[in-house]
Amino acid sequence: MKSTSILMALVAAGSLSAQQAINDLKGRVVLFGESTQTSGILLAQGVKDQANYQTGPGIRFMGQIDTDSRWNWELAGRFSSSAHMVTNRDIGGGNVLDVTKTKINYSYWSVGAGYLIPLGSAVDFGMHLEGRNETINPKGTYSSTLGGTGTIDAHTAYFRPWLRLSLDLKMKTGSVTTILGAEAGAAALKTTQLNIVPMSQMDDHTLRALAPTWSGAVYAGIQF
Repeated sequence: MKSTSILMALVAAGSLSAQQAINDLKGRVVLFGESTQTSGILLAQGVKDQANYQTGPGIRFMGQIDTDSRWNWELAGRFSSSAHMVTNRDIGGGNVLDVTKTKINYSYWSVGAGYLIPLGSAVDFGMHLEGRNETINPKGTYSSTLGGTGTIDAHTAYFRPWLRLSLDLKMKTGSVTTILGAEAGAAALKTTQLNIVPMSQMDDHTLRALAPTWSGAVYAGIQF
């Protein structure tokens, strides 16, 4: 994710938080660590590569849409993380392809809404719908017996809906409430790879086929 996008998200979130304070609405600031795995794509006939799991940090701002409402607006950013591709094998005709020095970088910013259901006084169950603007960026070097060594630095942005379920524990600590929780997410849309293309010619469609379809996170924050 570009630093300007993160800065814009933080400025917008700060403005929304200030407006909420005036209206006496509850808000949350949460730091999370999210694990995911980009999807696999075919690099050659019968040769599918799927990068390793990766975990990245992020921040989420939440606030009530109305007093005593269970609905909340949400604005989040997940900072970039990366994982290596894994293929290093003969892809046919004695041509050995090695892409293990290529990393797939992944990040996003998101905007959405969440509905929190109290399960007693200290636990909330949440259902969330958000739009994620995901950045997928394979970057590094690769080599093949027949083609020599090459470099790749391709990227695309992919905006699509995601669904998340969360469960958090609330503990009163002075004037604020500490929140600890976990969540699972799933993409509502998935791009399917149409063609097998060389590493040097990865197009937007192929890059979007790399996008993950699930995520899992743990988080901690405050409610004020």
